[in-house]
Amino acid sequence: MPSGRTHDRINLVSTAIAGYLAYRWGFGWDEILAFSLGSIVATFWFSPDLDLRTSKPVKRWGKISFIWWPYAAIVPHRGISHIPIIGILTRFSYFFGMVFLIWLVVRNFLPISINVSAIFNNPYFLPFILGVLFADTLHILADFVYSSIKSRSFP
Repeated sequence: MPSGRTHDRINLVSTAIAGYLAYRWGFGWDEILAFSLGSIVATFWFSPDLDLRTSKPVKRWGKISFIWWPYAAIVPHRGISHIPIIGILTRFSYFFGMVFLIWLVVRNFLPISINVSAIFNNPYFLPFILGVLFADTLHILADFVYSSIKSRSFP
C-alpha cells in the first residue's frame, strides 16, 4: 500500500484540484474552504490508517494518541476502516464515543454545554462532510490501485 506521505500528497493535490474545479463551477469560497478543511482533517487526523497503532495519523494526535490504541487493537487493518462511508462513520463514532466518555468524567468539574443541532444546521456542515468523504475515498482508492498493481507485478 502507498506510504503515509504518498497518501498525504494524493489527498492534498486532489483537494486543491477539487477546490479549483468547485470554484470554476461557481461554488463560493466559504463552501470550498469548508470542503477543503474536511478533506485536510480526514487526511491528517481521521485516516483509515488509524487502525495501525504506529501509523502517522495516530502519531499526529500527539499526547492524546493513546485514545486510538483500543481502536487499532479492535479493528483489523484494512477491515471496516477501509470501507467507504462505513469506515469514516466508524472512526467518527469511536472518536465521539471517547469524547463522550471523557465528558462523563469531567462534566462535574467543567460544565460544558454542546448544542448539537447548531452543528448539523450549520451551512458548512455538508461541504465539510463531503470533504471528509472525499479524502477517505481517495485513501481507500489509492490502497486498492496500489494493491492491484503490486499483485500483477512480477518478482
